[in-house]
Amino acid sequence: MLIKKFKMMKINKNYKYISAFFLLTLSLFIVGCEKEVNDESYISNDFVSFSFDQNVEVNIGETIAVGVDVYASSAKSTDRTIELYVDDSSTATAGFSVPSSVTIPAGATQVSFDVSITGGSFSSTSSIVIKMTAEAGLDIPTSVDDDGNVVHKPHNINVTDVCPGTNVTFDIIFDNYPSETAWQLVSGGAVIEQGGISGTSIVGYPGESSFNITWCLESGDYTLVMYDVYSDGICCTYGDGSYELKKEDGTILASGGAWTGFSEATNFTL
Repeated sequence: MLIKKFKMMKINKNYKYISAFFLLTLSLFIVGCEKEVNDESYISNDFVSFSFDQNVEVNIGETIAVGVDVYASSAKSTDRTIELYVDDSSTATAGFSVPSSVTIPAGATQVSFDVSITGGSFSSTSSIVIKMTAEAGLDIPTSVDDDGNVVHKPHNINVTDVCPGTNVTFDIIFDNYPSETAWQLVSGGAVIEQGGISGTSIVGYPGESSFNITWCLESGDYTLVMYDVYSDGICCTYGDGSYELKKEDGTILASGGAWTGFSEATNFTL
């Protein structure tokens, strides 16, 4: 079955950037630097910063909470609420939720908020870029570039999907009549995936020459069923069609193209 549960998270600190908050602390011990930082907020007494960027691996189908630390340069006598937003530079478009604000309690200089992330929306590494809304009298996260300039720095969470089961790829090359072809993936007597079917009718893939999809499947017994409306398969009288189901290591689980009858079924075990 498609993977639904698995917990795994790896967070790596990115030391390339050093927040101005930590540079402020270092500056207390360093005297006579030749290169000055070109930003007055560098010496602010009311500075709030994110911690280091994070790299996260999340298993497909699992929801995890990623904690993001926020630091303040000094404690205040009242709570401070800072507005958060997801920047347009984010490459992740789904599968996550970021709170609209974070509150640093009175007397505290550190707080954390959680970003909810659900695996399955990040086929390649995608970034969630979080920023703070600037407020009067409050300096927000910055970093120092190679020229000594202070630039505003967001918090980046780079997310990658991980398959805790087996990655399986399914490819179809259609014959001259793609609208006649459909398929189903069955496990435990239930259809868990299907294509070219609408309701109880086969609609196929009109106008398409090929189809490709990759699944993350857990261990178990499966059946791949191929359908052809005219019961002549997809090869070779009306085009050289074929299908192939294989594991990530290249092991073929099911393949064919020429069959007689309405359907062809292949059983396999992972």
